[in-house]
Amino acid sequence: MKIALIGPGGVGGLLAGAMLRRDAHAVSIVAREPRASHLRQHGLTLHSELYGNFTVRPGCVTNDPSALSVQDAILICVKNDALPAVARQIEPIVGPNTLVMPVMNGVSAGDTLRGLLPRGHVLDCVIYTVSSSDESYAITQKGPFTYLFAGAAPGDAKGAEGCQRLCDALQALDVDCRYAQDVRAAIWGKYVLNCAYNVVTARWGVTIGEIKHSDKLRSEYRTLMEEAAQVGRAMGVNIPGDLVDINMDKLMTCTDDSTSSLSRDFAEGQVGEMTLFSHEVIKMAEQTGIDVPMTRDYARGMEERAAAFTKS
Repeated sequence: MKIALIGPGGVGGLLAGAMLRRDAHAVSIVAREPRASHLRQHGLTLHSELYGNFTVRPGCVTNDPSALSVQDAILICVKNDALPAVARQIEPIVGPNTLVMPVMNGVSAGDTLRGLLPRGHVLDCVIYTVSSSDESYAITQKGPFTYLFAGAAPGDAKGAEGCQRLCDALQALDVDCRYAQDVRAAIWGKYVLNCAYNVVTARWGVTIGEIKHSDKLRSEYRTLMEEAAQVGRAMGVNIPGDLVDINMDKLMTCTDDSTSSLSRDFAEGQVGEMTLFSHEVIKMAEQTGIDVPMTRDYARGMEERAAAFTKS
């Protein structure tokens, strides 16, 4: 398959590195400058507990998606606020059968793309990994796992067939991508966790260890997940009744020094995806008539923290 990857940052760079190690021409990378120039000159460096440490030289790097031909599949690995601009940029390389798969946080990227792209089949996806990019554009991945669940929108039979082919192609390129018939449940499973994990650590600037050892923060952590899960069920998602209990067990097994991507953004004076794990829940709650008081309280708290470093 002709595959393009948009945004080789923490997640995208990890996926690109795994594929390029298997085949230098497996994927065309689309990156902004100066990252694109760096990748052309120095290659993509990966420090990974799963894949190992290596540098690969991509066969194709461009900062302009329209320089590519129409693709069989496009993986989009950007922040949510960049999605509308990316949709405009990739439109020339999306054909009627192109599979477009956002590998992003949150629950709305697929629906957003379906409203923006006139052609192609937009898939839904969730990734489980711990990966980040540093100032030198090197990618660091921690832990013994990286895997994705992917699926098509309800009723999109051709998209489902294409998704299964894409999963097979990615598996052959060392990316553990698994087809999921009910991918929305998988996406919301991670989202519910992030609505506590990212939000509590970012609001208070604390580690997971500090949450684990505080009765108050543990209770609020649970409530945030319960509110998000209630909203998801009201949106028609099949969320298991024991999801919150499972995620609380995960909390207690995390290492005490663990932090979230949003808390790290806050520590660097950046808003990051603040609205994704609180304001988006509030918006969906209003649409479905669900009360989410803890989520509202945390949203206000994060806004207060962010106000200190968003003033120019």
